[in-house]
Amino acid sequence: MVIMVRALSIFGLGSIFLAISPKLRGQVWDAIGGGVSAMEFYAPYSYVAGVLLLLVTMVVAFNRGAQAR
Repeated sequence: MVIMVRALSIFGLGSIFLAISPKLRGQVWDAIGGGVSAMEFYAPYSYVAGVLLLLVTMVVAFNRGAQAR
């Protein structure tokens, strides 16, 4: 439960920063747009690689948080 609260709070703080900073929001949207354009160029392999990278990142992040201290 604590891991989910921590993850949600990180996303919440990030969205607050994006909401109050138009310059940062523009830079983030430009970076996302560039990444999507690059992924479309190498589709469908890049989509598969992106999903695998996301899953591995989530497993590593949540596994580290679940370890006993």
